[in-house]
Amino acid sequence: MKTLVSTVVLLLLAGSAVAQPLRVDALEKDFGEIGPFDQREMLFTLYNASDELIQLGMPRATCGCTATMLDNSTLHPGDSTQLSVIFRAAPGMVGKQRKSVVIYGRVGQEEQQLAVLRVHVEIATDVKYEPEMLRFSAVAGDTVTLHATLRSNTDTAVPLEHPSVIITAYVDSTEGNVYNIGHVAAQPFHDFSLELESRLLGAGETTRLTLTLYPRDKGQLNGTVRIPLTDTELRIPVVGTVIPRAE
Repeated sequence: MKTLVSTVVLLLLAGSAVAQPLRVDALEKDFGEIGPFDQREMLFTLYNASDELIQLGMPRATCGCTATMLDNSTLHPGDSTQLSVIFRAAPGMVGKQRKSVVIYGRVGQEEQQLAVLRVHVEIATDVKYEPEMLRFSAVAGDTVTLHATLRSNTDTAVPLEHPSVIITAYVDSTEGNVYNIGHVAAQPFHDFSLELESRLLGAGETTRLTLTLYPRDKGQLNGTVRIPLTDTELRIPVVGTVIPRAE
């Protein structure tokens, strides 16, 4: 009886597995570390593992910094082709980046999504920072203190002059804890202070950035801390939600 049950389970599992018509040598690849404004290319190999003709469409990247080139869009059963994914570091783009490329095509007469490829890259500058994002949730009227660590990535001293903050408040005027997109108004947010422990980061050193916010209204805050560097600028995202204080 036990053998029979095991056999039935295996048959069910085998029947539930859907064969993928398009196979890829890897669904994720890492470009490694590149510099600001650099470009790097990565090749993926695509295989037609089905018994039908596959007609590939142009792969769609999720970001304008990522381009694709397909050697051959028509794959007969057993054929393969190469997809070139080219990443270009855009101005202000630093740190770890993750991008996706979606592949669509026609298998026989059916249009479908065939694969999602992901590429990783780290854009290295003279200064690295962590965390990747300053995220918070707060009650209206609270004081929010956020910290980031800036770390030297070069053997020379780096000036950290003229840091700035640009934040937009999306204020929701709906009464109570109910949120209504129709009642949201965007306005500049100026109730903050920014401090750097040091304006000169020596080789191998770290320093601390402190952003203090004083939100007064229900809604969301979205913005960026910007620190100019010699070859680019650091852009540290700031994202937060503000809820009303309970009466």
